[in-house]
Amino acid sequence: MKSFWTSLGLVFLLASGAFAAPQHRWVCVENGGNKLIHINQKDPSSNWVVDIPVGSRDLQALENNTLLVSHGNGAAEYDLATGLRKRWVAYGYQRIQTARRLENGNTLLASISGTLYELDPSGKEISATPIDMPELDIRLIRLTPEGTLLIGAKKPMAVLEVTRSGTVLKTIPLPGKGYKAMLLPDGNILAGTGSMVKLLTLTPAGKTLAYVGGKAEHPKLGLDFCSGWDLLKNGNRVMANWQGHGNYPTAPHLIEFTPENKVVWTWGDHTIAKQITNVLFLE
Repeated sequence: MKSFWTSLGLVFLLASGAFAAPQHRWVCVENGGNKLIHINQKDPSSNWVVDIPVGSRDLQALENNTLLVSHGNGAAEYDLATGLRKRWVAYGYQRIQTARRLENGNTLLASISGTLYELDPSGKEISATPIDMPELDIRLIRLTPEGTLLIGAKKPMAVLEVTRSGTVLKTIPLPGKGYKAMLLPDGNILAGTGSMVKLLTLTPAGKTLAYVGGKAEHPKLGLDFCSGWDLLKNGNRVMANWQGHGNYPTAPHLIEFTPENKVVWTWGDHTIAKQITNVLFLE
């Protein structure tokens, strides 16, 4: 598929003077039209786009070429080769924001107001636990090695660390709306910042050590809102530049930054995607 933004930052200059573009494989949620999109730049014949329920946000790669996707009414598994929905489906919930498959085979769902639902492998609910903080407006959850939950929150604008029993252990304020936060091996935290359009590296105490993105730092890139993002194996960060504020189609959907905040790759095919809210790389 030809990208509307192929000419913008898809190449980087090698030492030899030749140009070469990174070629990635990823899956993303397009919440303007409620679609799940799979792109493989090395094998475009394997690309696919399928419809998904309203309110979908979270993505998790599972074994056996399977993808777990959160939906507003629950979650479902999809086949990564074809995009077809598989047999495992959970539904009947309201305003679910995130879904994570746990090591024991259970699945954790969370609503926008912070109720944590645990489902057994068959999809049967076995517990519903509210987070002990009023007026929550949360997005994605990631588990830490200690078994606690890191949560990107819109209200409060913060990264929250929460126990599985719903106790808030830590609140790290953010300069913008939180969406996703992840604990790094060195104990620091990566967190997005909404309309600040920066992906911050934070100490456990909340001090900013570094960041990528930023409207002032990249004035010609059309950065609008940092929603989901992914950390690549080479240390680069790929930000989903959500364009749900009337800015469609003005900018790339996905931007890859080095840790030094240099842009090395973008993607923005506006023929198949209006606004990308989350991305997961499969490489």
